[in-house]
Amino acid sequence: MFRSAVRLLSGGRAVSEAAASATTTAPSVPITTAAKIPRPADMSRTRRRNIIKKEQRMKRQIIRDVNNVKKMELKNRQYDVDPVLGAKQNDFMHRIRAELQEGTNMAQGYEQSELEKLMYGAEKAALSKSGGNNILHKSITELEAKKRSAILTILNINNTNENDKKDLAVAIARKEFQRHEGDTASPEVQAAVLTVKIHFLMEHVKKNPKDHPHTQRVREYVQRRQRILKYLKKDQPENYFYTIKKLGLTDDVVVREFSMSRQYLQDYKVWGEKQLVKLSDKQKDKVRKMDELQKKVAGYAVLAESRARELKAVAEQKAEQRAQKKAAQKVAASQNKA
Repeated sequence: MFRSAVRLLSGGRAVSEAAASATTTAPSVPITTAAKIPRPADMSRTRRRNIIKKEQRMKRQIIRDVNNVKKMELKNRQYDVDPVLGAKQNDFMHRIRAELQEGTNMAQGYEQSELEKLMYGAEKAALSKSGGNNILHKSITELEAKKRSAILTILNINNTNENDKKDLAVAIARKEFQRHEGDTASPEVQAAVLTVKIHFLMEHVKKNPKDHPHTQRVREYVQRRQRILKYLKKDQPENYFYTIKKLGLTDDVVVREFSMSRQYLQDYKVWGEKQLVKLSDKQKDKVRKMDELQKKVAGYAVLAESRARELKAVAEQKAEQRAQKKAAQKVAASQNKA
């Protein structure tokens, strides 16, 4: 029952509020204490044997229920960070965003220094043809200044489209993660480039919920990044942990099976509070049974505390009776000697 329900509802989040609030913290007394039944000293042998059998049955039931709850919680354990975008406080992406806002960045792969040199050469070539005419010299200087201003405005990264911004962000990420000059194929570089592309695509997906091809492309990029990082973890573990830390990811995001399903889109509110997953009556019934099992296990913990107090009281009572019996025996022995 639990395996089918877990596969049905697994989306990286807890199945329900009861499952989310339930924790597996160690209780003050073992939960199997709930199966123990206080036995008075004057109990018959047959009655004692029946109680022992009942305790064994109840202990097996408690262990079975607790294990089922643990399996369910393990399957529905939340990710440490967003499995697609990573941590919200991601210095890597914040740094790239800040660099894209700088006015000195040019689109289409141009460098401002190169453009300055090119326009300076063009101005010198035009001035050389003026023949020393001051009026013509002034006219050419003004015209070249307008050209320079127009070219820098057109090619400025803030005045271009998202594709040019994405290309510049990819170039920055590649330069930051490359092992050597010109490195474009190392796992770290590929993972960083895919992370940048995922962030840019997710911005588009959030604004365009009906754009299914772009949503599918994000899924493919996330799965490709997982495969690359798994290979890096196997090949160079130190570089792997350095890379995921820098990209704002965690190990569970990489190693756990993940598909960017509608459950993920709903849980992480990609499109706001929109409900994307509706449970059938059969699915709701499974969730209800899981919630009941959660409450049942919580009841075991409460019962274990109560039984522990009862057992302690019975043990103290038996100890007191043994002490009284020994005292009576000593008194009787001393009277016999007298």
